[in-house]
Amino acid sequence: MGASRNLLLLVALPLLGSGCDSLKARFLAQEGVAAFRQGKTADSVEKFERAAKLDPSIATIQLNLGYSSMALYQTAPKSPEGQASAKRAVLAFERFLELQPTEERARTYLIQTFIDTGRYDDAVAFFKAAVEKTPPDGPALATLGIIAGKTGRVDEAKAWYEKQVAAYPNDPDARLALGAVHWQILHGNAAVMGPERIAAADVGLGHLAETIRLKPNAPNAYDYSERLYQERALGQPDEDKKRLDLEESLKFHAKFEQHKKAVK
Repeated sequence: MGASRNLLLLVALPLLGSGCDSLKARFLAQEGVAAFRQGKTADSVEKFERAAKLDPSIATIQLNLGYSSMALYQTAPKSPEGQASAKRAVLAFERFLELQPTEERARTYLIQTFIDTGRYDDAVAFFKAAVEKTPPDGPALATLGIIAGKTGRVDEAKAWYEKQVAAYPNDPDARLALGAVHWQILHGNAAVMGPERIAAADVGLGHLAETIRLKPNAPNAYDYSERLYQERALGQPDEDKKRLDLEESLKFHAKFEQHKKAVK
């Protein structure tokens, strides 16, 4: 996440015209920045945490608490202290998003924290209301699919993308994601063979065909079609059928190269 590069400088915050607790919080936050600059990450987290408790309404303090907690997490991600830091970072970024709901970077920070720390269940809880409303929020479904895939939960990723396609059947990006996850499920998975493998590849290819219909100049749809035909070939019972799939794969490779050049 590059926390050490992105930590915001709280020295620019105004110190006058605030309540006593708010003023103390801002001074503590400045000390937190100084500690972070000196490489005292644990000290900076402690000061930002105290500042956030004094005045939980200052968004920048929450942002810095999230960043410094992520930096501390990265020093020992599997330790109890690292896991506690990951949870603290998630809570800080969630609070920042509450305070600055229109700030896109807040959502980006939070999503990346979910991915970096593998906190899939926290992500599901955070987006619960958005994906359970009618209709469900498309970007939230897509985000959960991304987080599931990044944390090794491919079946869960497939389920989120299926919900997204069901709610938004004409969204080419949703179709593309679902087609791509079918490739991800098959790639390197020798346990799925024969008719089952061919059927799974066909489902993915169907979604990619829809992507191409809806967005014909999207190179990635041709790329994943190429890959899925290669996976489909592995399930064929004889060499002739395998050859036909590989020929289709080559056709999509040519189309991918053509469209890739067009978008440069």
